[in-house]
Amino acid sequence: MRGKKPKEREKCIIRLGDGTLVEVNREIYLEWYRSERRERYQRERDRKYGLCSIEKLHEKGYFPEQLVSTKDTTQEAVLKKESWDKLKKALQNLPEQDARLIRLLYFEETTIKETANIFRCSRKTIQNRRKRILEKIGKMLEGI
Repeated sequence: MRGKKPKEREKCIIRLGDGTLVEVNREIYLEWYRSERRERYQRERDRKYGLCSIEKLHEKGYFPEQLVSTKDTTQEAVLKKESWDKLKKALQNLPEQDARLIRLLYFEETTIKETANIFRCSRKTIQNRRKRILEKIGKMLEGI
């Protein structure tokens, strides 16, 4: 079995977080493998470029109001809602193409490669546009 591609294997086994091995069919294995690769890619990208992720947006308070925890004090809830409103306003002020790119990358969590395929351009173009848009959003948030 060693050296065969996953789709050629008769048995597919995945290792769960607690270390247990589970035998699954090929389709489940391939989907699990894709999701693991995507998560690893996102973490490496964040580490390399210091980009903001959904988790970091959550930590900073930029998230939808339905996610406001009941443990938060009223003041914290108000500040989080204001932050979310500022971000929403900044996103609304962006051109449609720019807003779509940000939605795909950060809210729908598509990879740069997938986004480049959607926009029919190179990955480098998407990276440059993302950087420019994030700088623009940062300036908008400072000015609001």
